[in-house]
Amino acid sequence: MPVLRDAHPGGLAVNPSTVYFVPPERAVDGVGAILEASGYFKRLRPKKRVGIKVHFGEHGNNNHLRPEFVRAAAVAASYYNLQPVVIETTALYRGRRQQATEHLKLAREHGFTIESVLAPLEILDGQNGERSYSVPLDSKLVPAARLAHGLRRIRYIINLAHFKGHMVAGFGGVIKNLAMGLAAKAGKLEMHSQSKPRIDPERCASCGDCVDYCPNAAINFVQYVAQIGSGCTGCGGCLAICKQNAIKIDWNAASETVQLKIVEYARAVLLDRELIHFNFCLNITPNCDCNSQTEKSIAPDVGVFGSLDPVACEQAAWDRLSTKLKVIWPQLKPELLLETAANLGLGTREYQIVEL
Repeated sequence: MPVLRDAHPGGLAVNPSTVYFVPPERAVDGVGAILEASGYFKRLRPKKRVGIKVHFGEHGNNNHLRPEFVRAAAVAASYYNLQPVVIETTALYRGRRQQATEHLKLAREHGFTIESVLAPLEILDGQNGERSYSVPLDSKLVPAARLAHGLRRIRYIINLAHFKGHMVAGFGGVIKNLAMGLAAKAGKLEMHSQSKPRIDPERCASCGDCVDYCPNAAINFVQYVAQIGSGCTGCGGCLAICKQNAIKIDWNAASETVQLKIVEYARAVLLDRELIHFNFCLNITPNCDCNSQTEKSIAPDVGVFGSLDPVACEQAAWDRLSTKLKVIWPQLKPELLLETAANLGLGTREYQIVEL
């Protein structure tokens, strides 16, 4: 029997979305069970590509989702005559995920091989994260979202998110996995910063790599030091090119602004697509999987939530773990993300749990 739960204590749930739940010991098998119970594949046309979005984990971090979860999704998709492909994008910050070739190498080191997940892996925004396309939005904050160029070819997405804490947004789950995870580097830059990249003259070696690379010819030498000019479009590709780590970004967007932009970018990804969302509340850590170290869990494993509604899926996970996460990030107000997502029509905060 479904258990009706009100996401807002003291009120009545109106038209609640269904959120499926499986306990931790059934997490792997639960992926296929949720996909089947939701009827997701019946909404799709056979023989089409279905993207499986997952974070491969940063170098030194073993808190990421296990490849077995991706494999379970790929097997289920193949059973319905779909073509699964595991999708990701390059990271904004410096590290092994900043360029596509090294990112894929790291993914294989973390167990995400074609043999283990039964699907090819693709980085959708080019070698340096410079390849993007714009999705116009009726938003003053984000007039146009800059998404990974390869996302144009993918209409169906299975969104596998590791639910955990986050130092800017308070938590990261299915909505952030879509927004940050499928934005091109320019989009990630827009969400995190209110300014374009800058060059640290003390670190610049005058090698000219960024000058040669810039697709907009916006970088030139001024007194033997590279300088980014007004022609910069904020694509972020130069961040991956500089071997001296001389090109910097200012992580100066406030938490509230970041949350609002995350919702707008998620909205852009959701437009004209069919998705299903999974929050894996397992190995729950204070920070996201972009962190370069393995962290201890802050709470016992809860299980897996899955839904066709990203907001309901997010709310269900938040309701179970908000007490723990608020202790770690008491200065943040992550409910803003949920409220904004619901107000913009991404889904509803009211849900009913169906345990499988």
